[in-house]
Amino acid sequence: MDLLPEWIQPGLVPPSTPAPASNFASRTARRALGRIVRASALLMGGGETAEGFLAGIDARAKLLGVLALLVAATLARRPESLAAAAGAAWVVALAGGVNLRRVSLVLSFVPLFGLVLALPAALSPVTPGQPLLVLLRYPAGSWGPWHWPADLSVTAGGVYVALRLLLRTTACLSLGALLTASTPGPALWRALGGLGVPAVFTMTAGMMARYLDLLLRAAEEVHLAKISRGGSKGAGFERAWAAASLGEIYQRTRRLADEVTRAMVSRGFTGEVRLLKDGRFGVKEVLFLAAAFTGAVALALG
Repeated sequence: MDLLPEWIQPGLVPPSTPAPASNFASRTARRALGRIVRASALLMGGGETAEGFLAGIDARAKLLGVLALLVAATLARRPESLAAAAGAAWVVALAGGVNLRRVSLVLSFVPLFGLVLALPAALSPVTPGQPLLVLLRYPAGSWGPWHWPADLSVTAGGVYVALRLLLRTTACLSLGALLTASTPGPALWRALGGLGVPAVFTMTAGMMARYLDLLLRAAEEVHLAKISRGGSKGAGFERAWAAASLGEIYQRTRRLADEVTRAMVSRGFTGEVRLLKDGRFGVKEVLFLAAAFTGAVALALG
């Protein structure tokens, strides 16, 4: 018993360790970062969970159809058409047996980032028009060729432009999420190669998607390890810890990349994605493409 520390001997109470200081803002930020990491990992995963009719359609047909709809969504000018395109993507996902959890993650990113991008378009310096809400008043003036009005306000035309931008972002992301959620990664890269995309690009894109998932998970593990070992110790410590964490994450992922590269080369990988079952165009693919191109034309002209 003499070899044991005093606090671990029977009858003695171990010394208390003060709990790390924390506040609501830091806890909220940590939870938000954790959700973003999990959502990003889920979005970049394969589409093996689709069990409906979308899973049985060739990846090339789905890729062509979604690309046509994406081009049409970028050309559409009416908010009603863009809202209909986003709704149609959700209806197809529901009817096609897609994991709705993956597609629903779009709604967790679009309101935040879409509003940040669309908010300047609603202001009078960017989109002049009838003011709906005056935010700030100041003297009008000019500086060289640039002129500014006497107030900073939200205009009716600006709200229309911001709404259209937000709906266009929602429609495009919903269509992209529908494609990735219903198509396994290897099949999607093989479809890109079948449409003439160089094999180097498809291989790089596929490896990038996989390593981004690993990088996010490694960063989350390092951050959780720091939180479990204590709170903040000042700005200098935080900067040093951030720099050391970046170096450790880079070294870890670099070692993994080297190991995977050597394993692929030793097995004769040539850069071409091979599947156990090659897709074929049939009646389903023709019907899917006809419906997609019809919707794209209606969306672009609507």
